[in-house]
Amino acid sequence: MSKNLQRLTFALIVFQLVFWTLIPLIAHHAPPLDATEMYGWSLSFEWGFYKHPPMPTWLVALVQMVVGKNMFSLFLCASLVISATYYCVAWLAARFLPEKEAFVALFLYALTIYCHLWSTDFNHNQMQMPFWALSLVCIVKALDTGSRKWACILGVVMGFNALSKYTAAFIMPCAIFLLLAFPAWRKQLNWQMIALASLSFLIVFGPHLYWLTQHNFLPFHYVSERFDELRDTNRLLDLLDYLGNIALAHLCLIFAAIYLLRKKMTLHLISKESQVFIWVMGIGPVLLTLLVGLFEPLYYRWAIPMLPMISIFAAMMLKGRMEDLYSKKALLIFIILELLFGLAYLFKDQMNPRQSARGNYPAPEIANAVYQNWHHLYPAHALKIVSGGEWDAGFVSLFSPDKTYVYTHADSVITPWIKESDVHDCGMVMMSPSAEDLHRFEQAKLQQPLRISSKNSEEVVVNYAISPPQGNCQLK
Repeated sequence: MSKNLQRLTFALIVFQLVFWTLIPLIAHHAPPLDATEMYGWSLSFEWGFYKHPPMPTWLVALVQMVVGKNMFSLFLCASLVISATYYCVAWLAARFLPEKEAFVALFLYALTIYCHLWSTDFNHNQMQMPFWALSLVCIVKALDTGSRKWACILGVVMGFNALSKYTAAFIMPCAIFLLLAFPAWRKQLNWQMIALASLSFLIVFGPHLYWLTQHNFLPFHYVSERFDELRDTNRLLDLLDYLGNIALAHLCLIFAAIYLLRKKMTLHLISKESQVFIWVMGIGPVLLTLLVGLFEPLYYRWAIPMLPMISIFAAMMLKGRMEDLYSKKALLIFIILELLFGLAYLFKDQMNPRQSARGNYPAPEIANAVYQNWHHLYPAHALKIVSGGEWDAGFVSLFSPDKTYVYTHADSVITPWIKESDVHDCGMVMMSPSAEDLHRFEQAKLQQPLRISSKNSEEVVVNYAISPPQGNCQLK
């Protein structure tokens, strides 16, 4: 990567870290759903969770060790992983494109909706973005150099990729096809590299495999349930929706490509070998999901991490025309678009109040009222457990001064680090408890409902109960 491209990439990273961390922080009064769930899981170091592998929760825990337990940390996590993705995209662009086209490809990738309007709710899709892109970098380096070192690094990165989300598996059939069908890409490959990559992958991913065997493969049950929820829809319409949302996410890139098609084609400098890689590894995984979509329902955001080479693919198809956007005018348009996206995010509650209801929710006020009541009743006991849904129990924990564990749906199967004996000893706040929960925890008593006005002046009524501490709490 040239020094000029490095400088511009770092400038883009700084912009992402500052602008797209502060914008959602200003716009949100309460944390997003997925990010709140990642926070709740991050309070206990585990090798897996009932929905997903553990990587994003580890990042949340690390970031909060530095900046504290707050909403800022959740938005910072999203900006960090997207920024890391930018560096990998820049490296891939520099590897396959002339310098000027690499500049443009990087900034067009930054205009995809995954990097701004859909970037703020930190989850497994976002966590996988940098590891997916870095996996492609490592594949190229290993095949370019024939280096055992890069084979080991590839295995480690693929392990982290799979620990982010299981869809990392879509890389493997594409890589195998690339190596079997195109000898030019396997000329440096040998069995020792394959063995080293496989071993390093198992070292990283192996503990999660063991965790799966000890927890009845819970994430796969969750995936099956998600498929069941989506199965009653029209499969063709599902595929069209999937493709339509991918197109929507890359609307700026599409408009740029349409504009550039009017320009004169220049000398095409991408080799046939590079074109094969871009097709197979850059677009192949998404094409595989379309094949899966013929038999199983698809959710459009599953494609988020799979397309770090989409703007590089566009540059290849445009055959040199992308260089025409290498200009100060195009950079100014990029800045204006980013500012407009930021303004749209800031005022999204006015444009679509129902969609933004969770962001305007009086979560800090509710959490503070619950915390104050707990310490009024039990001043000598820290609030250690809050049960309820991922979001309502999560934000009570997030805004609590104590380290408060989230006991999701009061279920020790999906939250195995909390036992009913812990509830007996430590006590618990129960958010929106059901009749069954109140019957199960007989000592719990309903509290006076909270009535708090939200940001848009609507009154929010919150029911909760408290189960008293009755022993020596061992939760740290």
